[in-house]
Order: sequence, then C-alpha cells, then structure tokens
Amino acid sequence: MGKHDKLKNTVKNTAHKIFGNKERNDIIKDSLEASLKILKESSDFNPILKAAVGGVCASLELLNKKSKNKKDMIQMTADLAAKAKELASLKGQGNSSEVENYFEELAGKLQLINTKLREKLDHSALRRTFQADHDAGEIENNCQELQTAYDQCKTQILFKIERDTTKIEKDTTKIERDTTKIERDTAKIVKTLITSKLRNSEQAPHNVGPDKTPCTDGTRVTILNEIMDWVQDSDSPNASLGYWMCGMAGTGKSTIAKSLCLMLEEQQLLAGSFFCSRQIPECRDYHHVIPTIAYQLAYYSCTFGETLEKVLEEDQSIALKEPSDQVKKLLIQPWEAVKKTGRFGGHVPVIVIDALDECENVSEVLKAIVPAIQNKQMPGLKFFFTSRPGKNVSSHLEIDSQVVNSGKVKNFYLHDVEKNLVQEDIRKFLKNKLQDVTDEQIQILVNSSGKLFIYAATTVKYIKGAEEWQKRRLHEVLHSAQGPNPLHIKPMDVLYSKIFEGAISVSERTAEERKESLKVAHTVVSTATPVTCDTISQLLGYDIETVQAIITSLQSVMYINKKDNKVYTFHASFVDYIFSAERSKENYCDQLVHQVLLEEACLSIMDKKLHFNMCNLPSSFLLDKEVEGIEKRIAENIPGELEYCCFFWAYHLEKCPVDEEMISMLEAFIQKKMIFWIEAMFFLDKLPLCLDILEMALKIRLSEENKDMMRQIREMVNMCALGKIQGRTPQLYLSIVPFFMEDIPIFDRFQRLMKVKKAGKRLRQLGSWSTPSRIECLSLSPDGSILATGLENGDIMTWDTKTGLQKGDPFQGHSYQVTSVAFSPDGEGIVSGSWDNTVRVWNAKTGAPEGEPFQGHSNEVTSVAFSPDGERIVSGSKDNTVWVWNARTGAPEGDPFQGHSSWVSSVAFCPDEERIVSGSYDNTVRVWNVKTGAPEGNPFKGHGSGVTSVAFSPDGERIVSGSYDNTVRVWNARTGAPEGDPFQGHSNQVSSVAFSPDGERIVSGSYDDTVRVWNARTGAPEGDPFQGHSSWVTSGAFFPDEERIVSGSYDNTVRVWNARTGTPEGDPLQGHSGSVTSVAFSSDGERIVSGSDDNTVRVWNARTGNPEGDPFQGHSDFVTSVAFSPDGERIVSGSQDSTVRVWNAKTGAPEGDPFQGHSEFVTSVAFSSNGERIVSGSWDNTVRVWNAWTSAPEGNPFQGHRDVVTSVAFSPDGERIVSGSYDKTVRVWNARTGAPEGDPFQGHSDSVRSVTFSPDGERIVSGSDDKTVRVWNARTGAPEGDPFQGHSNRVTSVAFTPDGERIVSGSYDKTVRVWNARTGAPEGDPFQGHSNWVTSVAFSPDGERIVSGSFDNTVRVWSTQNVGQNNHWTLDNDGWVSCPPNPQKVFWIPPEFSQSLSIHQNPLIISQYGSTNISFDNCVYGDDWAQCYSGSDD
Repeated sequence: MGKHDKLKNTVKNTAHKIFGNKERNDIIKDSLEASLKILKESSDFNPILKAAVGGVCASLELLNKKSKNKKDMIQMTADLAAKAKELASLKGQGNSSEVENYFEELAGKLQLINTKLREKLDHSALRRTFQADHDAGEIENNCQELQTAYDQCKTQILFKIERDTTKIEKDTTKIERDTTKIERDTAKIVKTLITSKLRNSEQAPHNVGPDKTPCTDGTRVTILNEIMDWVQDSDSPNASLGYWMCGMAGTGKSTIAKSLCLMLEEQQLLAGSFFCSRQIPECRDYHHVIPTIAYQLAYYSCTFGETLEKVLEEDQSIALKEPSDQVKKLLIQPWEAVKKTGRFGGHVPVIVIDALDECENVSEVLKAIVPAIQNKQMPGLKFFFTSRPGKNVSSHLEIDSQVVNSGKVKNFYLHDVEKNLVQEDIRKFLKNKLQDVTDEQIQILVNSSGKLFIYAATTVKYIKGAEEWQKRRLHEVLHSAQGPNPLHIKPMDVLYSKIFEGAISVSERTAEERKESLKVAHTVVSTATPVTCDTISQLLGYDIETVQAIITSLQSVMYINKKDNKVYTFHASFVDYIFSAERSKENYCDQLVHQVLLEEACLSIMDKKLHFNMCNLPSSFLLDKEVEGIEKRIAENIPGELEYCCFFWAYHLEKCPVDEEMISMLEAFIQKKMIFWIEAMFFLDKLPLCLDILEMALKIRLSEENKDMMRQIREMVNMCALGKIQGRTPQLYLSIVPFFMEDIPIFDRFQRLMKVKKAGKRLRQLGSWSTPSRIECLSLSPDGSILATGLENGDIMTWDTKTGLQKGDPFQGHSYQVTSVAFSPDGEGIVSGSWDNTVRVWNAKTGAPEGEPFQGHSNEVTSVAFSPDGERIVSGSKDNTVWVWNARTGAPEGDPFQGHSSWVSSVAFCPDEERIVSGSYDNTVRVWNVKTGAPEGNPFKGHGSGVTSVAFSPDGERIVSGSYDNTVRVWNARTGAPEGDPFQGHSNQVSSVAFSPDGERIVSGSYDDTVRVWNARTGAPEGDPFQGHSSWVTSGAFFPDEERIVSGSYDNTVRVWNARTGTPEGDPLQGHSGSVTSVAFSSDGERIVSGSDDNTVRVWNARTGNPEGDPFQGHSDFVTSVAFSPDGERIVSGSQDSTVRVWNAKTGAPEGDPFQGHSEFVTSVAFSSNGERIVSGSWDNTVRVWNAWTSAPEGNPFQGHRDVVTSVAFSPDGERIVSGSYDKTVRVWNARTGAPEGDPFQGHSDSVRSVTFSPDGERIVSGSDDKTVRVWNARTGAPEGDPFQGHSNRVTSVAFTPDGERIVSGSYDKTVRVWNARTGAPEGDPFQGHSNWVTSVAFSPDGERIVSGSFDNTVRVWSTQNVGQNNHWTLDNDGWVSCPPNPQKVFWIPPEFSQSLSIHQNPLIISQYGSTNISFDNCVYGDDWAQCYSGSDD
C-alpha cells in the first residue's frame, strides 16, 4: 500500500471512530422513555438547547399517547435520540464560540418545529376527525424536520472541524499528532503529485508579492459589505454564483480584491485567488488561470485534491490545453466529487480573480468559466472578478441591470460609486498614511484625487519616498493641487511633474545629470518589454550604479521587480503622461528621437558582441543540448542586453525615422553580423521570431542589393525553421550557408564547406512537414501565421507556418474526409465541409465546434467559404446546389441556388459580398446574386471538362477557374467573357486555383504533382513549375506577404515555396514536364531517348544531358514506351493514344503515319535486331508485329494473354518475341507466325511489368508487381534459380548488360538495383536518388552506365564502375548525409536540393528543374567544424 493510500485510510478510520454508527447501535430502541432520557441528557451542556429539547420531548410524549402506531413512534424517537447523542459528542470540537452559535441556531429551529407540532396536537376532537389524514402527514413531516435540523447542525460543525483542522478527541494526544501528520503529508502529496502536473502560477495568489495591498482600515466598508452579502447569500432563489466588479484605472479594484481575500480567509471561505498582471508573464498567460485555481482548491479540500490527482493521472497534459478543457477537468469534475461529500452544505467558498484586463486572451478563460457559472455546473462555489471596462471582458460578464436571473453574473461598477463616498474613503486612506498632516491639508489632497485612488497612492509614495524631504514634497504637492480641477488628468500630470522635479531637480542636478536621468526614464517606457537595470545601462552606456540610483529616485512611478530584476512602471497613466509633450513638457519623451537612440544602441551592442561560434561548441555531431554546460554558455555569451537587442532591433527600427546614417549602420550589420545574429537566435530557440524581425526590416528603405540579400537570408531562416537542423547550431554553417554562397556575397569569409553547384537550379522549396493523412484542402489564416488542413481521415489540423509544428489537437467531428476549409476574416473561426454532407464551424484556437453541424445538403459537401464580413457561409455540394448559411446560427438564408446540372465543386464570395461564384462538373462557372440566389447572366462556358476550383480576384472584377481539362481560365466577372486564352502547362487536371493578394498572379495545383504560378493578365507561366510533391497537389495558396506559397498533397505533406519565381535559369525546355515513362540508350551509347506523360519523345546527349533537337510532338496522350532502332537512325514510340509512331532520330520528324490497329493503350514497343520490324503490346491483351517501314501489320494479333500486355521484346535473332502481362505470365511467341512456343512461364504471384531476352537469347528476365526479378530458360520456360529479392515495391523495368552477366531493375521503391544474372545476388547497394517511382531502366552498350526514368519527371544516368563497393556516403529520407559505418549526421541537404542531387554514382540528371552537384572534398565537420570560418569578427 502506498503512502498516500495509508494516509487516506488513517483519515477514514479516525473519522469512523468518532462519527460512526456504534453509538446509535448501542441505544435501546424498544424503550421510549430511555430514548427521551437520552434526548434530554444530550442537551444538558447548553441551557438554550436544553429548554428547546425539553419542549420537543413533551410533545413527543403527548404524540406517543395519541399515536396508534407505537412501534413507529418508538423507532422515530430512538433515531432522534441517536442523532442528539452524536451531536453531543461534538460539543467540544472546533472553535467553541462558533460551535455554540450552531447549537443555539439548532435550538431556534427546534422551537419553531415544536410550535407547529403543538398546533396539530391541540386541534379539537371534531377538527381532528375531519383532518386526521392531513394532520398525520404534517406531523410526520414535522418529526422529519426535527431529524433534519440535527443533521444540518452536525454538518455545520463537521465542516468547521475540517476547515480548522482542530482535533476531534480532546483526550487523545495521539490523534492530535496523527492529524498534524495527515495535514503535513497531505500537503506534501498535493505538492508533489499535483504541482508537478499543473502549470500553476506561483506569483498569482493574493498573498504573494509586496504590491498586493489591502484597503486601509475603515475604507471601502460599504462596498466590501455588499460583496460579503453576496458571498453569504446562498439560500435565496436568485442568488448568483458570480460577481463582477468593474472599474476604471486607478479606482482601487485590486485593493478591494485583496481586502476581500483577507476577509474570506478569516471565515475560511477563500478557496483560491489569481491576481492577473501584464507585467508578470505567468500572471498574464491565460493558460495559467484555471490550473492555479485548481491547485489552490486542492489545498482547500482534500476531496478536491484527491479527485484532481486522478484527473491529472488520466490527462497529464491538461494544464497545456485550452481553458474549455481545463474548466471541465480541473474544476467541474473535482468539484462534483466535493459536492457529493456534502461537507460544504450551507457554506459557499469563493474564488477571487483580479484584473482580468491584464490577462492576455482572457476571453478564452471567460468563454469557458462563465457558462459553467451560469449553468451552475459548480454549485456551491462562487467566483468574484474585477477588471477595467473592456469588450473582451464585458462581452462575457455584463448583463442588463433590469434583468434578474440567478444564472447571470452580478455586476458592480466601481467608478459609478458616488464621489462623496469615494472621497471619504480616500480621506481615510490619506489620514492613515500621512499621520502628521492636518485635516485641511488632507482635504486638499482628497479634492485633488477626485475618484482615483491611484492618485492618492502615488501622492503618498512621492511624499514618503525620501524621508529628509517629506515636508518639502508635501508642501509642493499641496501648492500644485490648489485651485480648480477642470480636467480629470490634470492632477496626475501635476503630480508626475512634481515627482520628476523632486527626483531630478534642476537646482540639485547638473544639466548632464538631469539629461541622464530623463534618458533612463524614457528608456523604461520606450523598450519593447521591461528590461533590467543592467540592460538599460548597456543600451545607454551608463554605469549600472547610476541607472539604479535614478530608478530609485523615481520609485514613486517605477520599481524594480525582485523576481526578474526588471524595471516596471506602476501605472499606465505615467506612460501616457511622458509621451505627451503638452502634458509632460520638459520631461517629454520624443519617441522619434529616443527610438533612434535605442536602435543605434541595439546595432552597436550586436556589432560588438555577436561573433562566430559564440558558445564555443566543440563538435557538429552534438545536439546543442548535449554540449556540457550549454545553458551557462548561452547565459554568459548572450547576456540580457544582447538578447534584448537580438529580439527587438527591428522593433525600434520600425518606430524611428530612417536616415542615411541609420541605413549605413543597418547595411553594415547585414553584411558583417547578420549571420551571427541568426546563430544567436538558434541558441535562443527563436527562429520564428527571426522571420518576423526580417519581415519588419524588409520594409525599410534599403539598397536593392541589401534588400535582395535580406530576402535570401529570410529564405535561409525559413529553411532552418522548417528543416531538420533546429537544435544543431553548427549546421547553420555546414549545411545551409553552402547553398547560398553564390547568392550572398557576405559569406566569402567561410571556407572548407561542402561545395555546391546548382546547375540551372533555383531555390523554390523553403520547407515541408508531414501530416497523418492525405491533405484534401488547406487554408491560411488572414495573417498567414496558421495553416488549417482538412484531411482524408476526417480531421482538421492547424499548424504554425513558421515552424511546421502542430498547434493543439486535431479538430474532430466529421465522420468522413474533409473536402474544404476556410478561415473567417478575423481568423477566429474555421469553416469546414465534408463528405458526411455537413458544414461545421470551429473555434480556430481551441478546435471546439461552435454550434451544431449545418445540415441541409443531401450529398457530399465539396467547398465552403466565409463572406468577407464573416456573417455568412457559402457551401457547394454534390447535390448540385449552392447554399448560404448564417455563420452564427447555422440557419440557411433563403433557398438553395439551383442551376448546375452536375456536382458543384467549388464556391467563393465576391469581395463586395453581393455575388457568389461556383464551379461545377457540368463544365461551367456560374455567378449568383447573394441575396436572391438568382443567377447573374449565363453560365461561363469554355472548359472542356469539369470545373474543379474557382476564385474571385481581390477587386472582384475577374474570376479564375481550374478544370479537369488541365487548364486554368480567367473570366470577366461581370460578363462571363474569357480574358485571354486558357493557361496551358499542367499535364493533368487542375485541382486548385487562387489569386495573389494583389491580383497580379495566380497559383494553381494539379494532379501532375506540381504547383504553377501564372501572370494573371497574360496567362504566361512565371518560372518553372514547383516540383517536390510525389502525389497529387490538392490545394495551394499565396501567403499574405505574397513572398511564399503553400501547397498540400496526397503525399501527406505540406510544402512552403518561394513565390518569387524570377527568371528561369537555363533552357526552360530542359527536361520533361511530366513523368518519364520509358528510356533507352542508342546503340553507340551517345544518346538517350525518353518518353513521357507530357506526350513527348525527347533525345538527349548521354554525356552532357543537353537536348538534341526539339521534343518530338504528335502523340495525343501519354507516351508509354520508346526504343532506338539498331542503327540509331530511328526511334519508335507507343502511346496511350493507342498508336505506334516512328520518328527520325536526328530531326524528330515522323516517318510515315501512326501505326493503328490496337483498340486500347499501347504499353510497349521494340525494334527487331535488323530494324525491319516492330513489336508492340497493348491493353487490348494482344501483341502485334508491324513492318517498321510501311507501318503495315504483319499477320494477325498474337492472342493468348488474358489481361493487359505490359512488355514485349524481340530475341536477338528476331525469330521470337517475349511478352509479359497483368495475367502474371510470361509468354514466348514465334515472331513470324504468332504461334506460342511452349506454355506460359508461370511463377510470378502478381502482374508481370517488364520482360527482355539475354544477349544470347537463351534466357529471359522478368520484373513483377510481386517485387521480384526472375530469370527463365528461354527455351523451356523453367526458372533459373530463385527469384531475386530486395525491392520493397513493384518492379517496373528490367534489362541485361551487353555481356549478359548482370541485370538492372527499377522499382516503385524509387531505387535502381544491379544483380548478378547467374546467382541473383545484389551487386552493391541500391542506387538512390529518384524521389518517385522508377519506371524504366537500361544499360549503355558498354555496360558502364545505366539510364533510368522516373515519375519525378527526371532522367538519371548512373555509373556502374563502383558497383560492389560501399558508397562513401549515404543520404537518408530526412536529408541527412552520413558516412558509413559512422552513423553520425554529418550534413543536412534541404529537400529542394536533395531531390535533384547529383551524387558520385549519379553524375548526370536531366530535369526541367536543374540539378545540384555536391562535393564533400576538404570539408570540415565533427570536432573540426569551427575551422569553416576564417574571417575576423570585427
């Protein structure tokens, strides 16, 4: 048994011993006399109670004589006697005077009950005859009331015993020691088991900190009495469980709250308190409020603490969740357990929460706790709130004063209290604090204070702040305060001026000293956040002793917090004063001037203290946190003043005028220190803040060169924040800087880094992160900081766009995939549509559903959007309709909009809120009148297939649409006329379109796995497609800054792209724009042919990768297969357009007409060894042989396969043909007659994807969806050896080396493998580099190279010379380079470059997106990493 369980049993056993049923069992229940005797004796100790009990006993004796049921009467009397005896045993417990009061209250109740009882017994005989049944019932009720009165008294006394922790048995000292031990151990348990799991604020309770002072004795009495009346009112039907005291600044709310806490503590009714403060982070964070209250309640009630402990064991992260969850689990659930014990019957504990307006996002707390109060989910627990007036509070707490409703929170407006009452309290306060001041002087100060206690308190602080000057200061204040008081703020201004005069008197300070003092005061109110005296001294260049002395002299208006040593002002009115030239005059802080001073100070401090490897990290292999003493290193090398400058230099820059001198300082910082600033932000774990700062700095007027450099640096930081190197500061230099060396000249001081050559490569992808399910849709918050994704699994997830980290738990409620999400204009809500036919609205911060699902659609919801004012929602559905809903209530506004003849795929509001646009699978776009639902004009027609996505331009004058026809179109929103030609470039359906915020660009996502950006006016593509997704792109959007684009895909990733496309580098035609389906070498090995999903055939120089001529165009659908003729003069291609074509290999001209005859897709083609014939396989399950010159078919189709023929090849002598099929077999045919030669080769357990003969024609190799490669005897069909196993996905392509000794295979596992053709053993490691399925492989004629094509749109050439040897480095899926057998992470390659990485075994990449060549020769890393920098830090 654990210690906690033993303690609980000790308490239980002690309570049973004292309050158990043993005494009741000892009473002789068959004797009325004995019971009455016990009843009387049990009241002997209290004369008042004894008299009342005597009267009751007399009535019971009389009742017994008249009762017919003597047995029930005796039992009832015995029960009452037992209760009386139990109560008598408590007479010495608790506070004796208070217990005596409880006994006297019981006596009063007994007398009242006995009076009613005597009335019934005294009725005349006649009346008793007629009322016998009625009186009997009432007499029984009276007897029950007697027992209830005893029970209530007992409960009150037991409550006092628990609250006072007094000892139950006076004569047992052992119990006293045990009770003390229980209290001590219980406190320890609460502290260890609960505190460790609750993020409670230690600074928030009323009894922590010197600044929480109560009202002066005798002041605020009326107000406090009214509040205490509310506290004690627990019986009236309209009693409210909530009380809000609202008052303007300086009216004394917090002192009243403090006094209330002390009064409640005296009566043991204070269950918890939380004093909010905007100056103390843990007291302004709304996440701390509920846990802190729960923590205190656990001390207040053992039952609450025990239940809370169980809650925290079940949900240890509850303290990190939103208040909506916290209130349910940390307050309501444990309080229910307390209420079940009945221990607080008749007594209502109170929670005090002060200064709600100083708590950030306090609405989240009130949204959760106020409904719980109103709905009485915590009965018997009251809440007292204070705050300044403000919508964020009043919207939850304010009520109509005419309405009486027990569910509402009682309101009291402190600033509305009559002035004479307030001033009387201020007079008492001043009299108490300034005891040597005359009544006349006090009255002058009272008049000056008006209704503001803050003024009176400030006056007292000033007068008493310097003992030797108290009389003089009093005289000055009295003199300045005389006369009329026309303006409410005038007294404060005069007071603050006097405080300054007293602190930095012209007569007692030199001009320089006064100037220094003002600079210190101005700095206190001008910094972005409170700072320490040391930071102020560094910013101003003063001795810290000087700064401390000045702060001390100004202690009437500012103070040094002992906890964090930072300087705070007492009240916001001082800041208002000092920033007003009219009010503060010679003390005025000119923000423009002082912000320049602070900005220059920040740049100067960073220039002096930022340098390379600031924390002297010993090795790049270690995580920062693994470095010995890292926290101490950071504290020593990035002290408070440098941290402040790193965080806020752009804050000050934004607030000050920027002249040439400032620009010069800033440009010097960019060029010399900015990279080291990023290093410091790495250590401080503030990379997201780094991005915000760079955004602010980019708004400054800089030279184009420096602005471009800043953009590049921002892209670097984006890459760091979204990449895999956080917490590994050396990798900033080792892994990120090398990719920007060519672009950012300030990096010329770095050396011995990896060498990066970006061939035609431009940084496009800034980062990515993964989601747990396919991404169906996405939406950016209005400020771009949060991304919402709708997933195939029905969840909605939100993400921090700077870090890619998940925010909160998934929003769960939809039962099928989420097809559309959109933020409300204020960013507070998210609307979603789903295949479950519903529309839902969610709280964007908490994920809580707001209201019930909107129901009305009879089929899947495909698209949703908010109106620009956030008051309405539009939805489209597969039921062919558009609906408009009230966003607040979910009620439909009008009838559905009908007119589309097929699914509505996309909807959007016009910025003018007057129109809605919809796109449909009926190939049209429609515009509707929002109010009437009537179509405006005719449907927009032009797309050749279903419309998938629509959007209005920001000015509402244009509409963009995307379609299944692979195009993007722009329309005049008023007339429906197309503006220009369709935007063509995508090779598969367009799934998503959106305008940029300025309306000048359009982003589109497509099922061709790419994202594209277009000029919205001309339709011209801006740069190359964004490649990186490995599956369909379902959604894309511009960030509000227009600098970035975000996209989501069925590959379960979100990717962030650089939207500044710039001029394409190199030949824009280099590389296929679609998946590469087939590749082959020419017979001399100097050229490569490739076929693609982009419908083209291309020829490349096999050594350089340069294109040889233009693409061969003619096929109307995907090219599936290509091959050179033996002499290299011709190329044959097969296509999904069901044709075979022959081309001149030099010119690309078609030779003759297409070969037509197949009724389905052509899957595979090959030349015979003499080039006279061509063989083809098709989805029509047949093999055909053609005359290569005339395109005439030779003989009939070869029939025998029961499913698609996937691959065909001639034998070297041209006499046989081999074919593979989805029917899992390999077949050999007589090439002349078409007759099958032998039975099908059987052995594969899934579709055969590729077949070919060995160079001698004696063997056949096949690759299959069963992930294996097999070799067969070409004559007998017998398998030669076991299957070759190693691929983890289907094998798509196989080929022999020219000598027949090795086999190459490509696979959907994205790898290329080489095997020993005789043994099936793998030769070396797989060739890795493709980012998507490998579709085709072939050996060069000399066997030294392999060419591969892939769904990643690239052709890669591999060297086979090192096959069989271990690679000297490897690249894992996260982009980390390691050098086997050492497992350490050496370098990180960003995904934008890792996907196009040309490694030592892959010297050539042919890609539309360029390639990246990396060399690690002479690189430093590990213990030597710091040698990468040789420059001076000056």
